[in-house]
Amino acid sequence: MEDPKPYRILVAEDDEAFLELLAELLEADGRFAVVARATNGREAVRLAKRLEVDAVVMDVEMPVLDGVEATRRLQDVLPGLPIVAISGHDYEERVLDIRAAGAADYVRKARIEDELPDTLATLAALAEAARTD
Repeated sequence: MEDPKPYRILVAEDDEAFLELLAELLEADGRFAVVARATNGREAVRLAKRLEVDAVVMDVEMPVLDGVEATRRLQDVLPGLPIVAISGHDYEERVLDIRAAGAADYVRKARIEDELPDTLATLAALAEAARTD
């Protein structure tokens, strides 16, 4: 039996060093292929639409277009696209904002290693199952 194809992931994060760490973490997991990286929300929306990704990791606070508005726009054009919001802050209001915009889940940056891969894989698998039903 052949291995399942890795989920195609877009990572949107304005801190380029952290963006690199996120990409390395996900790639090392084996369930993911990071096919695009964005450093602002506008770029994330453009790339996600063009590349037909399976899921997005979206930083809440970014320049040009923040993660909340980018998530809202992505859900308008790609309804059901799994988006996992990330943030280094505990701003409960911002978490509620991005969830209301359509993010499927939220992971604090301090918990990325422990929580992000499994959360992302679960959401991508659910979205894939919904598309094939």
